[in-house]
Amino acid sequence: MEKLLTKKEVDAYRRAKWRRGRLRTLDEVAEFVDGVGMCLLFACRDIPLPKVYDCAADGVNWWAWKDLLQEKKLAYSGRIVRRKATLVSMKLLPAFYAVYQTGGGYAMYEEEYYWGKLGELANRVAEHLDRNGPTPTDVLRRAVVPPGKQHTRRFHAALLELQSKFKIVTVGLEERSWGVRVLDLFVNWIPEKIDRRAERMDRRKALEDILEAFVDVAGAVPEAAAARTFGWHSAEASGAVDSLIESGRLRRGRFRGDPRKPWLAIADLL
Repeated sequence: MEKLLTKKEVDAYRRAKWRRGRLRTLDEVAEFVDGVGMCLLFACRDIPLPKVYDCAADGVNWWAWKDLLQEKKLAYSGRIVRRKATLVSMKLLPAFYAVYQTGGGYAMYEEEYYWGKLGELANRVAEHLDRNGPTPTDVLRRAVVPPGKQHTRRFHAALLELQSKFKIVTVGLEERSWGVRVLDLFVNWIPEKIDRRAERMDRRKALEDILEAFVDVAGAVPEAAAARTFGWHSAEASGAVDSLIESGRLRRGRFRGDPRKPWLAIADLL
């Protein structure tokens, strides 16, 4: 008889894996991100990934972790999963970068802008960083847009665009009355060995590595979530799913109470 997934089993798996309320130090969160491969910063009900906000112990400055991890090259922080703030382990970063670069993306901001894949203000932000090196966000904003709330919103939208396309990173924090991020170009930050791994990685393998890590941290996910979560073409996502199932790295199953919808799960749950 086919074994069905149960909500109780999946919830128990996630409780053990996600370490809610237990992370206290930067070293602990670095180890956690390295183990899960990817996590979000904030809650998002329909994305089954751990959230740093939930995993942090009471009273710790979890908000600074994303910038400190990136500054020390312990993890990558960007707008990756559905353009949500995401932390990615350095082990999994080559796969994400390979998928973007082989999916019509370009390493250099000039090429993105030339081919119409980068907005004009985002291009100006990147140009300023290219010419001037690491720059605090408030200094950068004053250099590229006039004062005013409308222009500030445009500036932050440009930063989001650049973060979602592997163009800028945080390389430091300036302590004033509040922490001010210091930004630089991604190509100046990325370790050479990770850049080389991404260049050599086959897109199909990169898709499979990301999907396997996603299911491993969640325990089980709806099969349709593969394409939706990462913005992949449905045919590519289906190919990665089939390959992982054929190799035994994942299993396809059904959820008790909703047997019509196919799910992907780790072997221990099926």
